[in-house]
Amino acid sequence: MAKILVADDEIDLETLIKQKFRKQIREEKYEFIFAINGNDAILKLEQNPDVSLVLSDINMPEMDGLTLLLIV
Repeated sequence: MAKILVADDEIDLETLIKQKFRKQIREEKYEFIFAINGNDAILKLEQNPDVSLVLSDINMPEMDGLTLLLIV
């Protein structure tokens, strides 16, 4: 199973991704973890070191996506 971290401050994105990938989620092909900003994403990565992919928005509060990707 691929574990994907999505960092984005748009709350609706979580619902959209879960709807779009509901079949793959049910079949346990993908597991999504959601973070609301870069700082939250770092915490989620510490809790889930087996994340396969990080998808990040660029403009987010507290820590932007480019800074996040430089850190990870």
